[in-house]
Amino acid sequence: MNDGTREEVLRVEEIKAVKLFTLLFYFVFIGYDFVYYYLFPYLKHEPMGLPDKGLGYYMYGALFLLLPLVLFLIKKEQPFLIKYIYFYAFLLLDAINNILIYWGTDSPYMNGNLVEVLFLIFSPIFVNKRFFWIITVSMVLKYVAYGLLFNSVTVLLPIMLLLFLALFGWIVLTRFISYINGMILAYEDGKRKEKLAVVGQMAASIAHEIRNPLSALKGFTQLQLEKDKSEENFYPIMLNEIDRINLIVSDLLILGKPSGATKIQVSIEEILKYVVSIIEPQASRQNITIRTEIGGPFPYIYCDENQLKQVFLNLIKNSVESMLDGGNIDIKAQFIKNRFIISIQDEGEGIPQEQIDKLGEPFYTTKPNGTGLGLMVTKKIIEEHKGKLEISSVPKNGTKINILLPER
Repeated sequence: MNDGTREEVLRVEEIKAVKLFTLLFYFVFIGYDFVYYYLFPYLKHEPMGLPDKGLGYYMYGALFLLLPLVLFLIKKEQPFLIKYIYFYAFLLLDAINNILIYWGTDSPYMNGNLVEVLFLIFSPIFVNKRFFWIITVSMVLKYVAYGLLFNSVTVLLPIMLLLFLALFGWIVLTRFISYINGMILAYEDGKRKEKLAVVGQMAASIAHEIRNPLSALKGFTQLQLEKDKSEENFYPIMLNEIDRINLIVSDLLILGKPSGATKIQVSIEEILKYVVSIIEPQASRQNITIRTEIGGPFPYIYCDENQLKQVFLNLIKNSVESMLDGGNIDIKAQFIKNRFIISIQDEGEGIPQEQIDKLGEPFYTTKPNGTGLGLMVTKKIIEEHKGKLEISSVPKNGTKINILLPER
């Protein structure tokens, strides 16, 4: 789910939540006062009505004056401020009302509204931790301030009740967030698999068709190179580009075809030594030293030897290409708790975290001339071997890659 889609979904859900909250706010606020100041006194045959010294009906009028602003924000699809507007307006009006009623009197503080409980219980629906903590802390501090201002200990009961409801609300909120994050991960995983399926279908359709004319093109180019002995021809460049196209097609074939790995028992040490021997000439030309630390003896690993060679070749080659000014590449192999851990640490430019999260996506690459398929193939091979690829990096301080593979 991209950022634009996510924001749109959040906006739509916020509008739904705000509409329900607005309806409940007025219903609870007015309904509670009606029951407290009119229904109960009527049943007890006591005087009915709002306190004489408070804001009285002006408080309700002020809250209803918020409705045009709320409707305007909903119409403009900017609902995120509405919950704060209602909360701070309620706090302000409630403070003025209580000061008018209790300031300078000996009457014990006895006030409050059920809408405060609504704020706490409803806050998880907005799935906003900041709003939840603002509600909780502000409510508690409000009653602490009233207790000190009006010299009343009766505020202890609502404080304890608010703290209990806050604990309940926090549990609900964390569960909501956990559920939503799980849904987002499942959605993004589904999109990733959908992209892989598209790449696979494309590969199955065109890879073989590309290779046939490509072979002929390469053959005729080599023939022309043998005929033209001048130093100013471009045939070597053409051959290099044809080889690059062929490599891309090979990667597409691996992604597109079903897993047909031929797994046997092989030595992980021999695979690493073989791959290092291939990469070392290129590394030496770039003043890069490859240092290996292979413990052992290790048990044999049950794998497709050629595929694992391709995995290590791709990853070490990436490290070499990231170190334009030379340096060291450290390769370490361990066998811990029935699994192989092979780490590759370079001293290259490093990769920002936001790019690491995208590595392995179809056609996403950090190289100027890359295709993004190499790491995609690497991850697929590791996953087919029931393994795991971990990448950590600090810009300007290199990258470390851990390949975790089970023994079988």
